[in-house]
Order: sequence, then C-alpha cells, then structure tokens
Amino acid sequence: MAAGAIQTPQILELSGIGNPKLLQSLGISVTHSLPNVGENYIDHFATRMNWRVKDTVTLNEMARGWRLMLAVAEYYARKTGILTLGTGLVHGFVKTDPAMATPDAQYFFVHASYANAAERILDRFPGMTIGVTQLRPESMGSIHIRSTDPLAGPSIRPNFLDSEVDQTCLIRSMQMARRIVSQPAMKQYLHSEMSPGINVQKDEDWLSFARENGQTIYHPIGTCRMGEDDKAVVDLRLKLKGLAGLRVVDASVVPQMVSGNTQAVVMMVAEKAADLVLEDARER
Repeated sequence: MAAGAIQTPQILELSGIGNPKLLQSLGISVTHSLPNVGENYIDHFATRMNWRVKDTVTLNEMARGWRLMLAVAEYYARKTGILTLGTGLVHGFVKTDPAMATPDAQYFFVHASYANAAERILDRFPGMTIGVTQLRPESMGSIHIRSTDPLAGPSIRPNFLDSEVDQTCLIRSMQMARRIVSQPAMKQYLHSEMSPGINVQKDEDWLSFARENGQTIYHPIGTCRMGEDDKAVVDLRLKLKGLAGLRVVDASVVPQMVSGNTQAVVMMVAEKAADLVLEDARER
C-alpha cells in the first residue's frame, strides 16, 4: 500500500481492515481487526502573517497585466522568472524558548500577500507574507471512512492546536515574526500589518487568530503508525500487523512529525522498504 496518509487508511478500512466497531457500523465485514488504522493523524499547521509594503515591487504586481505576460514569455523562452518560484523563498528556523536544544518553529517568506489562504488571490497592492508553523506538533487527530463509497472522501479530524504545547509554540513564533519585521532594516519598506493586525496583542487573541486563519501545509503522517507496541499498525519492517503479504510504504507509517517538510522522509521510507522487500525475497 502506498496511497498516502489519507487514502491508505481509507482503502484499508474499505477492505475490512481497521477498527471492528467502525467497520460494522458501516456494514463492512471485518477482514482483520486493527483498531488504530486511521488514528495518530499528525500534520503541520501554519498561520500566515502579511504586511502591506511600499517602495518596492512584489509578486502582487508582477503577476498581473503586462508584467504577467512578460513573465509567461520569459518562462517559455528561458524557463526562468516568477513562474518558477515556490511558495516559500526564504526560510528560518527559530527557538521559541532559548533553553531548547533545537528550533521548534519554522518561517517561510514570500514577497506576495493574499487575504484568504484557501483562495490565494493576490492583493492588488505590494505585500509580503511570513508563514509560521510549529515543527513538531503534539496534537493528534484521525482519518476514517464515513461510508462504503470508495469515491467519498474520509472524515478528517485534525485536532489542530489541541495540545497546550502547540498553542504556546505558535503564539510565541508569531510574536517573534512580528518583532523581526519591526526591526529598523525593514522600516523603510513597511506600510502596515494587515494580518493579524496590530490590535492582536494578547496571547488569547493570537490563539484565536491562529484557530480562525491557520491551515494545514499538507504534511499528513501517522495514520498507519509504525512501532513495536500494541497500538502500532505496521511493524518495524513495515508489515501490517497480524496479516501476511501486505506492507504499507508511505507517510502514514511515520510515528512522529519531523522537523521540516516530509518529502525526504517519504523517499527514505520508500528506499528502506525496497531494501526490506529484497531482503525477504533473498531469504525465501
């Protein structure tokens, strides 16, 4: 199985592998009881702080009108320009507590801004954005099927910011981002803070802003957690516990969140799985 942390548990449950109570409630015959399929869902949650800027040109203007036409031409001619840019151009890793051994929060900066992170429609004036995310969230949710229809999406319950540790980290890292932008070197470029806005000062206001405006950055893991304990779904060789002939090879097996993007981790899991398959084949 390599359908990812969202659809791997969905396919397993549709096949009768999972929590018997859930499966029976949907009229699915239990093929193999594994109560923790779909549990332990962990993801990176991010807020986006943005500012209106001045005396400079940003992607907001460069991605409109005649400038956009020039950018399209540049991309087709040379494969360069703004159409080759990612969503984060400058990154930073910070400690919200100096006593920590390693950073616990990440920033990603881009010279563009939008009012709604879901729609991502660029503002019509110069702007910039700092995305803020906690690196190692403790909050856990679940992903389970809600019907026997394979084309119906599962129920995703992320429980973002359920942990007090997660709440504190995000509040402190957003406050730190504001302090960074308020440094003298940035003064000549700043017009105003748009989101969350200078009226947000108290911890409870920062937390409310995060809850109302934050989003996943699409790093789901853990829904078929690897481990040696009774709650694990796959063993240390990625084999589904108690069921022969099936491995899970995707982000769903990762037991805890890594300090950054999950792409390299998923590639590592795949490489290791390939080695394990070859080892087993040689032993036969």
